[in-house]
Amino acid sequence: MKERFSRVGQQKKFWSETTKILVAVSGGVDSMVLLDLLLAAQQKNFFALGVVHINHQLRVESAEEEHYLQTYTAAKNLPFYSITWERPAETGIETAARQFRYQTFSRIMHEEGYDTLMTAHHGDDQIETILMKILRGGQLSSFAGIKEIQPFATGRLIRPLLSYSKEQLYEYAKERQLIYFEDVTNQKLDVQRNRLRHLVIPRLKEENSQTLSHFQRFSKQIQWADELIQKQMNEKVTELLQPLANGWQISVAKISEMAESERYFFLHALFEQLFNETTVAVKEQQILFLVNQWKSDKSQWQFDLGKGWLFKKEYTNVRIEQLQPVQSFVPRMLLPNQPIYLSDSQWIGLFSSDKLAVPENLADWSEFRHDLWLEDGMKLQVDQRHPGDRVRLTETLTKKVSRYFIDKKIPDSHREQAWLITDEQRNVYSVVPFTFSYLSIDKETDKIHYILLYKYQKKQLEGEPNVRKGY
Repeated sequence: MKERFSRVGQQKKFWSETTKILVAVSGGVDSMVLLDLLLAAQQKNFFALGVVHINHQLRVESAEEEHYLQTYTAAKNLPFYSITWERPAETGIETAARQFRYQTFSRIMHEEGYDTLMTAHHGDDQIETILMKILRGGQLSSFAGIKEIQPFATGRLIRPLLSYSKEQLYEYAKERQLIYFEDVTNQKLDVQRNRLRHLVIPRLKEENSQTLSHFQRFSKQIQWADELIQKQMNEKVTELLQPLANGWQISVAKISEMAESERYFFLHALFEQLFNETTVAVKEQQILFLVNQWKSDKSQWQFDLGKGWLFKKEYTNVRIEQLQPVQSFVPRMLLPNQPIYLSDSQWIGLFSSDKLAVPENLADWSEFRHDLWLEDGMKLQVDQRHPGDRVRLTETLTKKVSRYFIDKKIPDSHREQAWLITDEQRNVYSVVPFTFSYLSIDKETDKIHYILLYKYQKKQLEGEPNVRKGY
């Protein structure tokens, strides 16, 4: 076993003469075997080796184990780092202990210059982990179980014993007459991992002697499949995702072209890429809901992702955007030849035909304009849309503004940006920047000709569903 361990370690480049390995040792058979194998490999490969031990103070034997390891490492002339967990958690002890261990390992690697951490997870641990993941459900990547090599702290985390069974480790310890400590809590059947270890895995091995190697192959196949899927989906997200001022958008057509399976993995990749910006960890059930919701015939719908972020399907685009508090807007008078800023990206004015003037800094902004014929002294105002507002589209056709938006398939986020130009009786003369009323083109001889001009930064508005920040 020593020769195989050393040979495989060289082949997989677990070490070289410049490698500095920190090995986590609990005192159990697994970690004591790993330490002994590393000491043997060190004689031929000359890498640096240090030992870290965490005293969790959860068992009366903890002090004895720590003392033995201190004596053992001193005899082997190995650096020994023993850290005590001072404040064991009252609940969720297993998770809290694991978090403390790996935080400690990372700190020591940084402080002492280690580039490789090794732990003694073995093949039976792999089977247990995969079975637990399958029983609990989750994403495809989780079913791969324990990875042999992965980035960690200042370098790598390696589990070099994954191809060995627990029985092989016991046999090696017996052959080498190693001293180790058994954790009696590992025998308790009120813990799921222990039930799998003592009741399920032995039966699996009875059914097929190649169970361990088959699980290892399954783990590797899942890892390969996940790497391939992630690579392709990350590239697709990068290709399709368009940034907005207040989020992102993706073409509905592009997502609809995907098969359901591709859509599922695309959404996973999408939310993983956006996590650093949104800090929203989208759950598996939420992804499955979105995949199923995509089959809906509705042109528009939205889904709450959490933390104030929405996933909104609007006719031609999907928008991922953060909810912004809607600020109340006080209607503004629109006086002839006295333009006003509605926000830092919106400017509007009612001009006599001979006095139309646009500031130079607005020259490249998008615009909406139309003629207006008004009675002398008529007062107009700019306001937000109210429920029940109606616009006269022809001499005989009047529609609710909300119905007009639906008929024209104008997305909800764009509807929220609409402004109404109304008179004192709330007759609508313009729905900015979408259409104008038949009232505005009534050219009676006693009416004065004006031009309504609205300038806006289109991209900024498309990313800001609530841009009405009145000055």
